Amino acid sequence: MASKPIFFLSSQSHFSGAQTWIKAGYWYANGEFPIQYINSALFTHLSFAFAEVNASNYQLSIPSSSEQYLSTFATIVKRRNPSVKTLLSVWNGISATGKSISGEKVNDSILSSMVSSSSTRKSFIDSSMKADYAFHGIDLLGLA
Repeated sequence: MASKPIFFLSSQSHFSGAQTWIKAGYWYANGEFPIQYINSALFTHLSFAFAEVNASNYQLSIPSSSEQYLSTFATIVKRRNPSVKTLLSVWNGISATGKSISGEKVNDSILSSMVSSSSTRKSFIDSSMKADYAFHGIDLLGLA
């Protein structure tokens, strides 16, 4: 049985004029790295990867394999660092670059379609506000 790769990325940003460094990371829910092993003291922002956008109604969609971790992610990472900001990362499939490398047909992403219309944005926003997962915000990935 092949093991799943661990997907935990981090980045640092410093904006001129500001004295605050942003240290961000992504925790991949379908990986094998347990939440409780994240050293959240090293980060200012941690993102839970990934939720999706439903292609038919443009509402926030949580993959069933990730659902079990959503209710505990923010609580667990805040134990070690109460000031860490938690984000829910929303992504719909591999990027256009990734698709072209793998030989797949490149289409506009569902995220791009969702943000292009006020009614579909409203559908997404309304469904996101109903979700009760204690995140500070949403991180939209993969906009074309």
